[in-house]
Amino acid sequence: MSTDAGDPRAARRDEATAAAAGGAGEAAAPRQLVAYFGRPGTFSHEVASRRFGQSADLAPRRTISEVFDAVAAGAATYGVVPIENAVGGPIYDTVDQLIRREGTGAALVVCEELSLHVTLSLVGRRGVTPKRIYSHFVPLKHCGDWLRQNYPDAQILEAESTAEAVERAAQDGEAWAIGNRGAAAIYKLEVLVPKLGVKGENITRFFIVGRAEEPPPSGGRTLLLFGLDHRPGALVSALSALGKHHINLTRIVSRALPDSPEEYLFLVECEGSTREPAFQEALALLQQHATGVRSLGSFRVSQKYE
Repeated sequence: MSTDAGDPRAARRDEATAAAAGGAGEAAAPRQLVAYFGRPGTFSHEVASRRFGQSADLAPRRTISEVFDAVAAGAATYGVVPIENAVGGPIYDTVDQLIRREGTGAALVVCEELSLHVTLSLVGRRGVTPKRIYSHFVPLKHCGDWLRQNYPDAQILEAESTAEAVERAAQDGEAWAIGNRGAAAIYKLEVLVPKLGVKGENITRFFIVGRAEEPPPSGGRTLLLFGLDHRPGALVSALSALGKHHINLTRIVSRALPDSPEEYLFLVECEGSTREPAFQEALALLQQHATGVRSLGSFRVSQKYE
């Protein structure tokens, strides 16, 4: 298991270029560069580190949009972005990037899905009574009741990411943060409560996005995007087309069109690969009930990191 997310040297290794890595000789293969959302110490960084290890250079990006930009422009081979949290729900920034770029020169596809069993820790300096506690909105949603019960006088403040929250706590002598242990090590804070209890499993799922589809010959999942006519039963008819071919749905998200808020696009994840004959038949039937049906990638579902 890689320990990059908890190693302060990981921050210095990130953004290393392929040219620097290739100085060992002409025969050395160029190293991949993988962009990830956030900064060193985020959960996206942890997943990227554990998935790619020492085989790629990792490049932090401030926003999910910037991750997509890097991959679309060829500056990165892959991008790692969160897609869903078990309690917080879909990550709509990722959903919107997938939808809005479809049909453009910057369109990307999903190559792989990973998941992380997230462990949230309370970090800071011992002996300090916190006046402020920082975290990303999803951990704050998980741990809000616990914070209000245990630190009713502390101001709860939202940060762009858990790593930014830990950094702000490191800069503020009267603040703590909720984040992961890797960020605590990077910013030299103590882990005060190693595991904050939440109801149920705290699982965050991530997509690896790329420029070229890498569909498995069978199995895996496929991400579909389509629109519907504005009529009663349109969604039922579309999903029934998949059900008739025994295609199991694993995720469905709807988003209003920016220039037409009464019309919606549907992002549907289902089991199976576009290389399977039965799946191709299901797509042909779906096209009779939906508009603009297209695949945003057939991909493998890899291990859950604990």
